[in-house]
Formats: sequence, structure tokens, C-alpha cells
Amino acid sequence: MSSQWGFTTSRPTDARYGDDVAKYAMSHGEPGLKTFVREVLQNSNDARLDNDQPARVTFKLDSLQDDEAIEYLSALDIDNWADHADLATDTESGKHILEAIERIKDDEEIRVLTIEDENTEGLLGEENADESNFTALVRDVLFSSKSGDTAGGSYGLGKAVLWLYSGLSLVMFNSTLSEPDPKDDSPRLIGRTRLPTHKSKDGDTVYQGHGWYGSLNGDEAGARPESIWGDDADGVAEDLQLSRPDVPGTSIQVVDFRVPTAEERLDDEELADQITEMAIEWFWPAVYRGDLEVAVEVDGETKEASIDEYPRYEPFTSCLDNREDSVDKLEERGDVAQATISLDVPEKTGGNGGADGELDLLVRRAETGEYQHQNEVAFVRGAGMVVEYYDRDRVVVGNQDFHAVLLGGRARPWGTNENPGEADTTVEEFLTAAEPPQHDEWVRTETLANTYSRGFRTAVEGIKSDVTQRLRGLVAPDVDRGATGPQRLGNRFKIGNESREGRSDSESPSSQRVTGNTNISFDEVYTHWSFDGEVEPSNDRNEIRSVTVSLVRMAEERATSDRLPVQNISSDTAGVSISLPEENGVQVGRLEPAPGTSEISFEGVSKRDSRQVETRLKVSVDVAERRDD
Repeated sequence: MSSQWGFTTSRPTDARYGDDVAKYAMSHGEPGLKTFVREVLQNSNDARLDNDQPARVTFKLDSLQDDEAIEYLSALDIDNWADHADLATDTESGKHILEAIERIKDDEEIRVLTIEDENTEGLLGEENADESNFTALVRDVLFSSKSGDTAGGSYGLGKAVLWLYSGLSLVMFNSTLSEPDPKDDSPRLIGRTRLPTHKSKDGDTVYQGHGWYGSLNGDEAGARPESIWGDDADGVAEDLQLSRPDVPGTSIQVVDFRVPTAEERLDDEELADQITEMAIEWFWPAVYRGDLEVAVEVDGETKEASIDEYPRYEPFTSCLDNREDSVDKLEERGDVAQATISLDVPEKTGGNGGADGELDLLVRRAETGEYQHQNEVAFVRGAGMVVEYYDRDRVVVGNQDFHAVLLGGRARPWGTNENPGEADTTVEEFLTAAEPPQHDEWVRTETLANTYSRGFRTAVEGIKSDVTQRLRGLVAPDVDRGATGPQRLGNRFKIGNESREGRSDSESPSSQRVTGNTNISFDEVYTHWSFDGEVEPSNDRNEIRSVTVSLVRMAEERATSDRLPVQNISSDTAGVSISLPEENGVQVGRLEPAPGTSEISFEGVSKRDSRQVETRLKVSVDVAERRDD
């Protein structure tokens, strides 16, 4: 092994950011295996070289035992590392590390996961560069340097999960650079651990917790080591079982790999199966287009992540395959229809940008037996990852089951001979900014608020309601329910309103203060009423303060005093507080939006109605002048 290689931990002056990886990642979504697979593949997919070849990512699972484990831990300079780990056991994360150490000793085994990507940029950049691949991935955890308009991530959470999924909070990197930046002497090897802040035994020295593996030659005591290169790196990488092919890319090794939320430790074969399926579930667009290949290697055998192996995702790819032969109506199983959704991107705060953009919705009528992800819409943009599967099962109400894909940004023309236009690039940038750290939905985010002028909230929050409206026209035709009343009741009924003085009367002058549509239908399978609607103020200067939804029984086309309780209610509008209070002893639905909300969509169901008496919606809306003007 090279005499340059070793471990040291950092003092407070070395820390560029005092982030706490575990707390941050835990607070931004449950860290299950899905989170890990999504974030890791997203980082590699974003780093793909600009050529005709796919990025290839291989997950290599190894459980090292006996002498092999001892040799590996020796290459990690584990005794020096353990001295510092022992000093940090009085913290919660330190206790978890101690438990991992004890488990490794008892089992005489350590699991190592190596993620090896090819045809990617590699860890480019100087050791102390402000922005570079190296700085973003290795040095500045939780911060991202991605700038491409189709890059999947902008928060750096993908890097944080690497340490979170290591029982020892220890990650190693070996990279072959795609260009000589900072030097043409690949590979480049370095490691980093995230120990809690701790003091020396005498209490005189405080260590920040950032521990580093790298070149110790010539460094001052406690200084951060730098990468080792070339032959020296090759030698250490071989001892660490981290050697990689001589092609551009990066190998990331997660030491003592574990899933933080797993109740029990999965064996390697189970992990391999789950990783390959999750890769297809969330990255079938990139795999389908030939931009990404994923494999898992266990005990020398390689399993490819293939759409053919997981046919439940073929209905989504069929939307793209048959887009050019789309139909106006979904009359036959397998038919594909498409619709366009407008997305008006506002200007940025500096006055530039903005576009009259479009999203394309592809809807395929489900074949018999296609139950997985049925009645869901896959939201996709140019990064090639499924941001979200949007469940629209209530839109169907027993009619035409479907699978759908919503293509936005640079993904909008996929399945055609078109190329993305300037407006698509503008939409791509907008949708990227609309993703929270987990990249699992398009909502109002701090990035949107800081980047775009007024109107960004209406644009992003209107996407789901527009999708629902288009779907309803394609997959839920009118059906006569006979004695229980028509399937669609209340469409374009007047919506009652409340002024700030509290008046409530659909015939009063205040009834002109809001507009909207409602729908209600009886579900004979579940014997309850399903309803949905959307409301907005008639005056742009007004905002919605609250919406109350109640269910009124009818008799000879006249409302009665009898009310049917609301079982539950939900809203796609961001920031809405939902409750189910009682009014006159009957449960109603209440929605209270964030200040400045100009439109609310909602949907819900009643409690069981064995009488099946004709029922209509009563929607009372409290509006007032906007508080954010």
C-alpha cells in the first residue's frame, strides 16, 4: 500500500459547511431503499457524457468475511478511524456507529456496496474549487454544482444519502476523469467520513467530524488530506476492492451498507432484486431512450435492469411507442390518446425568461390484467426520471382504466420526430426549480419563489388540476346510473359564497365573487358518493380564505335539511390545511389555503350511503382582498 495513504479528521476551521447529513436527510423524506436508488442513479444520469452512449451504472454487493474483511479494514486504516469514532459515542449518531462496529465484530463480516458508473464525467475540478464535480460530491455535501437545464438535482440530497446508508458513515471515491481537470493522471482516489463533532481525550482539541482519507505526505497535523492519483491510487484502490475500468466515470464505495429504515437486514439477492426493480420503476424513461443502463452484481453474477423483466412498466413505454398513431377517443384497449396542457412560465425576477409553454399528456387505455400502476400518471421531464406517479383512480369511477405519461420540458416531444424548442428548455428550467429536495413532485418551492416573478404559484399548482380535467374528458364518459340519479351531478352548479361579513347564499350578490365547477357521482362498488371541484375568485385582486364542502340530500329537485357526512377530502393545491369539522352535528370538509391562494381544487368521498338518495354538493367559499399584493 502507498505510504501516502491514511486517515485524519478535521478541526473546525477546515469545515466549509457544518451540515448534519443524517438530520437533513431524515427530515426530507423517509430514507428507504427507494430514496437511495433514485438519488444515486439521478447523479450518474446527470453526469452522462454528451455522446451517443448511455451512462452505465453497476451496483456491486460484496459481503467480506474473515481474512478478506480484516485485509479490507486494514486498508481503511480502521484503527486510526476507530480512535476518533470512540470519542464520538456520546451523540445519537455516534451511538449508531458504535453499534455498527460491534455488529461487524460479532458477525465477522462487513457488507460493501460499490456503485460504478461509466461514460460519465468523473470527479473533475481542483481540490478547493468553488464549483466542480469533485467539490460538490466529495467536499460540500448537501450543495450541488449542477447547472444543466435537464439536471435532475439541485439540492445535493443525493450526496447526503451516501453517508446515511453507511453504518460507519464512511464513503470512498475512485474516479477516472473525462478530461485533464485538474490533471491527466487518473484515477483519483479519496475518502470521507462523517463523524459527529468530538473532543480529544484531554479535551483540549475539538474535531469537526469531517474525516478524510487521502495523501498525508507534507500535510500539517489535522489538515485535510487531498486526493491521491495515478499508480498510488491504483494500489490503494486494489486493496480496497475499488479498482475500476479505464473509462471515464466514478466508483463510489459505501462501507457497511445498510438501509436505515429496514426492520431486518436483507440478504444480497433480495437487495439486488429490489435495486433492479426500483431502477426501472423510477428511470424507465432514461432506460427506454437508451440514456441509462443499470445492473446489479452479486457473487460474480450480473443482473441487468430491463423493462422486459418488469412488464408492469410497458404500458408507459407504449404511450411513447404509439404516440404517432394516437386516437381521439379511447375506444379499444391499448389505444393511446394525447392532450396538450398549457403552462405559462412567468418571467424571472430580473425580467428575462418566461414562455407560453406546453406539457403533453399521453393516455393509454389499459389492457386486461394490467393492474400495476393502473390509473396513474407518470410525471417526466428531460432528466429521464419519473418525478411522481400521480394517482387518478377516482377519475375513472368504474369506467376506462388507463396508464398515462405527462411529458414536460425537454421531454415534451419524446415519441415524435420533433426536437425540444426554446420554450421547452424554459419549461424544463421551471420544472427543475419546482422540485423539492426529494425531487418527487412539482410544487411551490423556495427556489421558485426566489427566481420567478408573480404567477409562478398559479402555474405550478395548476398542473395537476389540468391533468385531472384532461383525463376526465378522455377516460370517464357519462354513464346513466338509473334510479340513483345521473352519474354526473352538479357540473357548473352555482357555488355558494361567504363575504367577509359571513353572508352565505348562492343567490346573494356575493355569489358573483367566485366561479368554479363541481362534480359528484355515486360509486356502486363502495356505495358512497365521490366528488371533486375547483373554485377561484372572479376578481384577480381577491384570494380564497376557506372552502367548506357539505353534501345535501335532495327530494323532488329541492334541497332538504338532511345532510350526508363527508368521509374525507383532499386537495392538490399546495399549502392547504384540511380538516373535517362538524356543522350542525354533521361532518363537512374544510380547506384553508396559504395566503395568496387564488385557486383551490379538491376531491373527496362521503360516508357509505345505503339509501342512495340523490345528493348534491354545497360549496361555500370565503374570499377577501389578497394579502400578498
